[in-house]
Amino acid sequence: MFESFILGAVQGIAEWLPVSSEAMIVLVKNNFFPSGMNFSEMISFAIFLHLGTLLAASVYFRKKIINLVKNLFHYKKISKDQKNELNFIIIATLISGVLGFSILKTIENYVSFFENEMVINIVVAVFLLITAFFLFLAERQKNIKTVILTKKKALITGIFQAFAAIPGISRSGSTIAGMGLLGIKKEKVLELSFILSIPLVLFANVILNYDMFSEINLSHIVALSSAFVFGILTIEILLRLVKKIRFSYFVGVFALLIIFLQIVL
Repeated sequence: MFESFILGAVQGIAEWLPVSSEAMIVLVKNNFFPSGMNFSEMISFAIFLHLGTLLAASVYFRKKIINLVKNLFHYKKISKDQKNELNFIIIATLISGVLGFSILKTIENYVSFFENEMVINIVVAVFLLITAFFLFLAERQKNIKTVILTKKKALITGIFQAFAAIPGISRSGSTIAGMGLLGIKKEKVLELSFILSIPLVLFANVILNYDMFSEINLSHIVALSSAFVFGILTIEILLRLVKKIRFSYFVGVFALLIIFLQIVL
């Protein structure tokens, strides 16, 4: 139960930070709670834990989500800005779903590459450094004003989010970096990143991870509950600190720390 609580907490915190929550689950599981799970099983469990943070995002942004659904059914009557936002979310979700699925299926052919503990740690660190680089470029954008959410920007955001299918690439990190490079305000970027996670997680669990639902037990419930609680708390904290945080520095230092520990240990 303690392991389930910790893994759920890791998911709840890491999902909204620009670090791969799947990678963090694998790292914690691999280094602190070793078991008979192979890499594919650990990734499957990590995807399952996303349901906890999905619920957290759905509860926290319930008013926003309800309005988006209403706008979908009254599309012709809503304002141009509302249409742009709705189109942005739909297009980005479709692109990331299709492209991400293709990337994931390609990676499955090379899953044996990720069976070694050292390889997993190094791969995660390298992709975190890549994420930090793109976040750094996004944070260098100056004098960002209100940006129209065009279909082209939705396409680019969807592509960035799709790369999260690669082990070690952060979904929130890639979307935050992508939208930041497009000049979208940081506060809006975080909100959109949270909302874009909801349909993607549902897709991943219903289409790719449905077998997990036949194996649910008390430890799974504890893990999901932990992910939900820590997910809610992390959303609140991030939204308050968003203007003060340099995500690129955080991710870069974290990646270097993983490499340092790998060398030392």
